[in-house]
Order: sequence, then structure tokens, then C-alpha cells
Amino acid sequence: MKRILVVTALFSGIIGFSQEEEVVEIMEVEETVIESTESGNVNQYYQNSTSDIVTGEIDKTLLIYKGKNSNLYGLKDKSGKVLVKPIFNSINSYGSTKDRIKASLSYGKEGIIDPKGNIIIPFEYSSFYYNNTHNIYTTNKDGKSYLFDYYGNKLLKEAYDEISIEDNYFKVKENGFYGILSADGEELLPIKYDQINYFQQENWFLITKNGVDNIIYNNGKNVFGNKFTSVSKLDYYFKFILVEKNGKFGIVDKTGNDITPITFDAVDKNYNGNFFIIKQNGKWGLYNIVFKKFLIEPSYDNVKMLSNNYYLLQSQNKKTLIDILHNKKIDFTPYDEVNNYISKNIAVVKVDGLRGAVNIDSGKLIIPTKYNYLDVNSNYIKASLPDNRLSDIYNYEGDPIYTDVSFIKSLNNNYNYSKITSKGKMGLMYKGKEIIPTAYDQIKDFNKSVFVLVKKDNKSALVSIVDGSFLIPLSADPITVDVEKNIISYKKKKYSIRLNKLVEIK
Repeated sequence: MKRILVVTALFSGIIGFSQEEEVVEIMEVEETVIESTESGNVNQYYQNSTSDIVTGEIDKTLLIYKGKNSNLYGLKDKSGKVLVKPIFNSINSYGSTKDRIKASLSYGKEGIIDPKGNIIIPFEYSSFYYNNTHNIYTTNKDGKSYLFDYYGNKLLKEAYDEISIEDNYFKVKENGFYGILSADGEELLPIKYDQINYFQQENWFLITKNGVDNIIYNNGKNVFGNKFTSVSKLDYYFKFILVEKNGKFGIVDKTGNDITPITFDAVDKNYNGNFFIIKQNGKWGLYNIVFKKFLIEPSYDNVKMLSNNYYLLQSQNKKTLIDILHNKKIDFTPYDEVNNYISKNIAVVKVDGLRGAVNIDSGKLIIPTKYNYLDVNSNYIKASLPDNRLSDIYNYEGDPIYTDVSFIKSLNNNYNYSKITSKGKMGLMYKGKEIIPTAYDQIKDFNKSVFVLVKKDNKSALVSIVDGSFLIPLSADPITVDVEKNIISYKKKKYSIRLNKLVEIK
């Protein structure tokens, strides 16, 4: 008695996927009918001999090939020997190794086989991810996550909404809450926390429950016992730890020793080196933890760290920008907002929803507040105009370089040079300075060349990008460039460029 095995290909888009629906009938003896939940050697389910096409490679060892007459996939070794005959709708090289291969028999149903076709994990899952450090597969089925070891054994008795591997632990999520399991699946931390982060260097777990942070061991005990009400990390290596005690806050080290007194109303988690923004008696100031004193007395409604050594102080309706390194203050009261980051001594400010720029050295508004966005680049400031797609370009002194710019493109992938398009014409900028005005129909650059070809009114010219000088003036005569040989052809003569000069080749 014989039975028919029907394999339907519905895949497209990744290696080994068939691009159209095709039904292949394979005649087999009754005892070899495949079930997706069975293990065994899958080669036994295909006996027809067909010509085939190689479509992919795994670990430079295995070849994925497609049966030409079947549109299904199998495996060969590099010598061409058939290891697995083509019965699969897909064999995926991505995420496969020479010993463990991802394959599928139907849409969304992947499994793992070895190079002989033995089924390691049945064809019931999706989104296999292999952790080669722990030899563990993470996969999904019906919205749940599962773990398998290298040999296809399930590692956990239950499935969870999410599973991630944290060193020698499993972090699991169920019904919106997190917990920690041991490598044996034993529950170490119950699944009741809003968030859990593991830090291997200390073997500590930072947990959050109802908005309160704490640091605990894998047995659930607090690292600092009952000494503090709450504990939060301020840096990755736990150099500084924010603690709460009797409703007051302070900073300790990882052994629990005080770095500051635990007497403050609040401590801002954003800090700069040894400078912390701290609230005392209802007002904010800046505290130096080395000298254990306030650099800025706590007398402000708000203190905001910008960048470098700049802080914005707010008290009632007054705003002051202070440079603590030079003890310099600038009145920022006229501005509604100040961007968090200061670059090139430029502070981006906002008034009535529009942005401008202030020079920190002079304290003056150098770019008017009339732009949607200001982007302080490495060589210039790009100011985007409201209600359209145009921009103005400024230097750091606030001098306009180009106006109504519609397009900016780096020259030869060199960010010091930018091709500028304004009002349909092109120009060239170098480090925030105009080399070529926006007066040309086209600018063509050449890789690693010190010149560009400009075109205007059906005429061409060769222009130096060193100083903007014309090596060849605008002319109706064609100019051709052989970059490899550094040869420019013009008016039946050949030239090369030496020291920014056009030299005729005799």
C-alpha cells in the first residue's frame, strides 16, 4: 500500500523560498509518511531523481540546492554529494550552521535539522534565534516563546510571552510582568516586577515595582539590606548609587558608604562628572561631590544641565545660562526654550515655536528665531525655513553663506565639501565657506580629484576645489576627464593637474 505526501510551497523573499504556489506529489511507502512532530531522517521521504540548481551556502560547507523539477530545496556538500534531497519549501542560510540548519515544510512552520536530514526540532515554530554562547535556540509558537538546547530538548516546562538569556539566567515576561529563572528553570525572582535589568559584573538585579527601584540578589534579598527605602543606579558600573532613606536622598558607593549626605529633597539622575543637580529646602542647585559643597547655591526653581559645563538656571521668570568653568553668565530670559546640547559655542533657542542661535562667547543672537529647526553640523549651521522644504546655511559667526537651499550633498563622501543646490542652481562649499557660488546647472565631481566639472548654459569649465579658481574657463568645447590616468582632454590637447595648475602633456 502506498500514500501520497503533498508539500505546498507558499514562500517568497528569503533564501530557499519558492516564489509561487506549487503542489508536488511524492509517492512513498506507507511507513514513511512524514509527520511534522516526528523525528527521524527526512531523506527517506524523497526518492525521485531530478536535476537541480544551487541557491545558497551555509558556513562555506553546505550547499542549498533546488530540485529543478520540484521547486523544493535540499542540501549537498561541496563535492556535490546529496546529503538531504529536496523536500523542503525553504532552507534558510541565515541563522543556520553546518550542523544545525533552519528549514520549513509549510508557511511559518520552521524546524531544525542536521546535515543528514535528522529532525532536531520539529516544524512547528517561527523566528528561530540561536545563542551560540549558550547553545540555545529561542523560538515562538502561537504568540509564546520557547527555549531548546542544541539537541532539541525543551529547557523550560512552560512557555512565556517573552524569554531572554541574561548570562546564566533566563528573564521571562508573563502578563506584563518580569521574573528570573535559573538555568534549570527554577524561579529565582517571581514574575511580579515591572522591569528587571541584570548586571553581570556585580551579579545584581535592578528591579522596578510600582515606580520604585531597588537592587537585589538572585535570592530576592536587598543588596544593602533594609538600610535604604529605594536604590537606583546612576551609572553602568555602579560608581554612584542613588539611595532614599526616611524620605531624603543621597549618593553612596557600591559598598553602601556615603558619597554625599542623605539629606537632600531630590537628586537629578543626569550628572556631569562630579557635579550633581540637587534639591534642598525646595530649591535646586549644583553640588560638587568631591568637595562636598554647592557650586551653585540651591536657590533656583529649576537647574538644567545642557552640555560641557553649561547649565540653565531658572528662577520665576528669569533664565540664566552659566558656564561654571569660567563662571560666566548670560541672560536667556528672552527665550522660551534652550536646546539640551551646546556645540561649537552655539546654543539653539526657541521663541514662539521658532528657532534661532546664540553665540555663547558673545551672548548675542546671531541667527534670528525664524526657523523650524537648526542643525549645528561640523562645518556649518543648517537652518530649515518654516512651511517649505528650503534651508539657509550659516557659518558659526552667524553670517549667511547660502539662502533658499533645496539640497545638500557631500562631495566624494568628504564631509568638508558640500554641493549646494539653491533656486535650481548648484554651488560648492568647503568647511562653511563658499568656493563656488550657486550659479551653475551642474557640478560633477571625480573620486579623489582636486577639481570639479561645472556646466552652465551648455558650456563647461574645470574648477579647482582648492581655491575655486578656474583651471579651464567656461567653454563650448567639450572637456573629458580620465581620472585613473589623471588626464584632462580639451581642444585636442591633453593636460594633467600639478600643484593646482593645469599642465599640458607634450
